[in-house]
Amino acid sequence: MQSLLLHLTLLIAVPLPVCFAQGNIRNSSYIGVSDANTRFGELATRYEELRRQFFTQEAEEGEDLLKGFLENYPMNAMVADFLALERQTRGSEIGFSCLYHLVLAANGGVFEGDFPVANYPATKGKIAALRILRQHYFDYPDIDTTFRYVFSGPAKDDARVFLRSLISSSPHKHVRANAMSELARHLALEANLPRIYQSRLAVLERSVPVDSNQIEDLKKLLSEIEDISIERKRAEARVLRDRIRDDYADEPITPRTEHKTPVLIQLERGESRERLNASCGRIADRLPAIEFEINHSIGKTPPSIDCKDANGNRMKLSDFHGKVVVLFFSFKGCGPCERLYPANRKLIDEMADEPFAFLGVQGDETIETIHKSLESGEITWRVWWDGEDNRHSARWNIEGWPSTFVLDKSGIMRFRGLRGKELATAVRILLKENAEQVDAREPQIKKSCPVPNS
Repeated sequence: MQSLLLHLTLLIAVPLPVCFAQGNIRNSSYIGVSDANTRFGELATRYEELRRQFFTQEAEEGEDLLKGFLENYPMNAMVADFLALERQTRGSEIGFSCLYHLVLAANGGVFEGDFPVANYPATKGKIAALRILRQHYFDYPDIDTTFRYVFSGPAKDDARVFLRSLISSSPHKHVRANAMSELARHLALEANLPRIYQSRLAVLERSVPVDSNQIEDLKKLLSEIEDISIERKRAEARVLRDRIRDDYADEPITPRTEHKTPVLIQLERGESRERLNASCGRIADRLPAIEFEINHSIGKTPPSIDCKDANGNRMKLSDFHGKVVVLFFSFKGCGPCERLYPANRKLIDEMADEPFAFLGVQGDETIETIHKSLESGEITWRVWWDGEDNRHSARWNIEGWPSTFVLDKSGIMRFRGLRGKELATAVRILLKENAEQVDAREPQIKKSCPVPNS
């Protein structure tokens, strides 16, 4: 089972504090409320048991691991059960929660041989859930809780149709606002994918040893998106951004809801709107992330950072023009972030004599934990604190931590999303580029400044 898990991007979500309140089931016309709650509880219990068994069971020699994943992991094995309960409780919180979970459960997946992720039961369940939500839950006030996951994993075409339909049909302003925000951010990012993939391909082709499989996978991705209309997507993103700014800026951002096992999705609305705004933010807070993807991706100048670093010293990103810069977003307690720290320190040591700077933005809850990381030597690079208002990560559209960006000596973003060996290769590419530019200028300098005769 271990080898398959190394290649699968599975959803491992952690419950977070959210703006929950108790609610009443609106309609259970097919089975009674009591029976519906019992059935849903049974599904949740079975889901967790199957999940526990899947991760603890040892694979037997010669076992078809992909077949086991498709048949035994609950995100694949229980699709029909959740769809059946939704049909019997359509229009209720239980029915909606079944669909919410199907959208959430298809959050990850990969190609495994000739079996594409599009054929996973979880993928088909997500597509079915999005269509049912669009047809039967378009007026459901909490439907925006699904938006966070619609573009995670497969079925992006269905996700776009889903959001566009709600933008035009939902009677709830907060639903329309959040649908616009998620669609605009996705379209703007999608328009940047060709350059992001091309820049990573350039790194992979110059990495040692060469990973032929990754190169072929990336070339396949590029071929699949070569026909996308970049300008059309950016134009739609701009239109949505303008609508949000002009008519929806004060609408509340949907509270985060993430769960390992199925739960009833119940949110505060109505009279608690002001408190919801204060604790969860407003849609206007999402505009910088959309602006980032429209105006600041590969080949462009990124947003400026100009404030005191974690030690209280003034530091501007532009201070490092003339150097290759890595900007690393992380936070204390982020396992994937902290696992990269040794490689970061090694890269900094190796580049000590080069025109290179490694900088960070720390999303720690308090600045005190950053001070401890700096004092212990765990972090050896200069960092800004993201602050309680996420001032930097919001402007740089940080959706996942860690995130990395590599800037050339002119302050232009050249790479993003690289780690470890790939990150080091990208830095060396730009340093070599700088050296070659200096070498090319030297003859011109000598010609313009000839040595005088003695």
